[in-house]
Amino acid sequence: VAVKKAFDADGVTILQFNEPASGQTVYHLHVHVIPRFEDIPLKPHSGQMEKPEVLAENAGKIRTALAN
Repeated sequence: VAVKKAFDADGVTILQFNEPASGQTVYHLHVHVIPRFEDIPLKPHSGQMEKPEVLAENAGKIRTALAN
């Protein structure tokens, strides 16, 4: 998985929320691909978006991993 490679993660969690009872807040189909690291628990989203420059850097890492 490119995300695992891009972030040198131990694993990956893939999530999809469907309907408000599940925690869906964006009402179109999308999936979350989350790099996971041993001994770091998965926490709920804080509600705050990451800075655009951090998102751009992370997207670049994933693009590079996909290309290689």
